[in-house]
Amino acid sequence: MRPVAGAPARPGHWPRPGTILYSCPITPIPKREPMEDADLQLLTAKFDQLLQKLEQLKAENRLLRANEKSWREERAHLIEKNEMARHKVEAMILRLKALEQDT
Repeated sequence: MRPVAGAPARPGHWPRPGTILYSCPITPIPKREPMEDADLQLLTAKFDQLLQKLEQLKAENRLLRANEKSWREERAHLIEKNEMARHKVEAMILRLKALEQDT
């Protein structure tokens, strides 16, 4: 950084005399050739393709999330049915053991 004389410390306020202010050097922006119409059209076409791909991926993502939600609900239902079946089998085993002891 280098000192800059005479620049305000805050907008609308000037520093006291003798105050040294600093600034960063500004890197000049290289001049570019103007874009040709063909280049601009190519860039526009690529941009449009990207937008189409974005919309396609968004739709695919929505579908995948909906499928995942459905599979998770089905899984929860199957786990519940499995637990009910397990409890019924355990109850049957206990009854069979009780019948076996009675004989």
